[in-house]
Amino acid sequence: MIFRLFLVLFFSSCSITWGQESISETQFLSDLVRIKSLSGDEAPVSEYIEKWAIAEGFYIKKFKAETGQPNLVVSLFPLELKKPNIILTSHFDVVDVSDSATWRHPPFSGALVNDTIWGRGSIDCKGLAVMQLFAMKRIKAEKDLSQFQYNISFLGLVEEEEKSSNGAQFVVENYLSDLNAVLVLGEGGAGLTGVLASNSDQPVFAVSVADKSSLWLRMEAKSRAFGHGAVPSELYANKRLIKALIQVLDEERSIQFDPVVKAMFREIGELEGGLRGFVLKRIHWRIFRPIAKKNFKEGTPFHVLVDNTIAVTRIQSSSTASNQMSDQASAVLDCRLLPGTDVDKYIRKLKRTTLFRVDIEVIHQSPAAQPSPKTPFYEKLSEAIQAIYPTAAIVPVLFPATTDNNFFRQKGIPVYGLIPSIVSLEMMESVHSNNERIGVDNLQKGIAVYAEFLGRL
Repeated sequence: MIFRLFLVLFFSSCSITWGQESISETQFLSDLVRIKSLSGDEAPVSEYIEKWAIAEGFYIKKFKAETGQPNLVVSLFPLELKKPNIILTSHFDVVDVSDSATWRHPPFSGALVNDTIWGRGSIDCKGLAVMQLFAMKRIKAEKDLSQFQYNISFLGLVEEEEKSSNGAQFVVENYLSDLNAVLVLGEGGAGLTGVLASNSDQPVFAVSVADKSSLWLRMEAKSRAFGHGAVPSELYANKRLIKALIQVLDEERSIQFDPVVKAMFREIGELEGGLRGFVLKRIHWRIFRPIAKKNFKEGTPFHVLVDNTIAVTRIQSSSTASNQMSDQASAVLDCRLLPGTDVDKYIRKLKRTTLFRVDIEVIHQSPAAQPSPKTPFYEKLSEAIQAIYPTAAIVPVLFPATTDNNFFRQKGIPVYGLIPSIVSLEMMESVHSNNERIGVDNLQKGIAVYAEFLGRL
């Protein structure tokens, strides 16, 4: 009852006249950002979008796991018609904020300042959701839907920032036939300038056709020797763990050029031209290995594209006093793996890397999938981008993070990931960090690209 009352008060407080005067895309995103939808608490976002979608005349379907929040489908046509479906997918959950004092505007304010919307989720991934939903609204208003051979659906997923077990994984395992998807467009790359040395003003849109997969591991060290910190043993648990971590993190890794990365640098090389372009197109050649090692070393922007990365995200030991040694210590390793990596071999290699006896167990593993091929949908998406950004180049890329996209790729459905607007590097770096924000122009251009693409169907 209290939750229902909260929803009534929330919706009545928003400056919306549902079904009479449509809310703007800017206000819509601002309202979504104000909802603090951490993983496992996405229902208010779903409710908000559902109410808007019903007022706009869309069809609604919800897929909810027994222990989860609802995944929401908003469609031009009922799913029961079984039309081949173009799925525009985003996620409702956001990561939390560790220190709101470091934000220029409160992280869940949705503040509109100087044509910029501020707050957690404004890019990842509520901004993308608004682009997709308002593009569907535009198509519905401007096109003769009787001529459409496709359905178009927005799929809002939960728990993407966690393990997706009640989100994409649940939907794909239980409702893929209901969706009848022939294409999925989700989060991924974006449009950037400053990519090409020969023409820094030319925008390059990175369309992700593959994702790295995530592998979360727990490394644990134990020792019989523990006691007073004033008399440390030779290899107590914390010391054993630290030494093992250093060996794993300091191991020299070989550069691996995945086929998607090779294709990416071939296309960038074509755009670049000259000697630099010649080298980029052949950067995987052995003769250019010294150049590659210098430019792809850890800490450089591109090293995540040619390496299975490891980040230590948590270290802890059994509860002790400050002057007492622990007999157990563990660390969580966030590993991001290139497509085609054999997980069992990877873990065995980690174990061989350290000379110190530790246990390694898998906490979570996201699906791996083959890259999506270029289909006629990819070409239409490229045409749509260039219709809005006439000078833009489009390049297929390996997305260095992990998204829900691989759940669909694993089933053989082509998936392309893109925020379809030019976003500054500073804005991109604000994702999962402080001062996340997106410009109103970015939002409107993203809507325009999606609407252009959907109109070409």
